[in-house]
Amino acid sequence: MTSSRGWGILTSMVARASETPIPTATFEDLDLDRDDDRNAWERRLMDLAAQRIAAARHRLERLGIVDANGKLRSNELPPDMLPDSDTTLETG
Repeated sequence: MTSSRGWGILTSMVARASETPIPTATFEDLDLDRDDDRNAWERRLMDLAAQRIAAARHRLERLGIVDANGKLRSNELPPDMLPDSDTTLETG
């Protein structure tokens, strides 16, 4: 018998092709041999990291994986990882 537990989470985790592109940071306008420009580059990287983390968290919230506080909505395993699953790690 196949269990339907966990399918909602798996179905909602499918990536969508319409997602926004990953933000990037450029450094062509900087001279990284200068302290001021190295500091500016570090600020850009920190801003970029914050944007990417916020986007990832928003995506996980939208998919229903975490709540607004970042906590997992379910601790349930996917069907293929349940003890009664016929799935195996053997590949041969």
